[in-house]
Formats: sequence, structure tokens, C-alpha cells
Amino acid sequence: MTTQEFLVDFQDVLQRDEPVTADTVLGDLIEWDSLSKMATMAYFKSHFGMAISLNGFTDIKTVSDLIALAGDKIND
Repeated sequence: MTTQEFLVDFQDVLQRDEPVTADTVLGDLIEWDSLSKMATMAYFKSHFGMAISLNGFTDIKTVSDLIALAGDKIND
């Protein structure tokens, strides 16, 4: 998966009309709540086979942090 594909998918996960970028600060988004965190957990599980706990979001501040979490599963 490319970074651009992830950004489009993540915008859909958030059910957001405006696009997100790697620099988007999650805490600044009205859509970033407990439900979107659970949807993100499900997305990572189904697309990358990665289990993330709610506590795993403690250090995730930007979309770029999510991209880094996916590691080599997202590339350009």
C-alpha cells in the first residue's frame, strides 16, 4: 500500500470530507474520538494484520505516526 492510498483510506475510516495529510494532528480533528480509534484498530487488523490496543494510541499524535506504526506495510 502506498502512503497516498493509506491517506485516502484513513480519511474514509474517519468519515471525514476533507483530506488528511501525513502532517495532520489527530487531536485537532473533531472526528478523532474513541469510535474512530476503534475503527482505526479494526483497519490496522484487517489491512496489516496488526493488533493495536487503545493504550497504543498514547504516543500517536499525527497521521505520520500511524504510517510509521504500519512500518514497511506502507511504502511509496
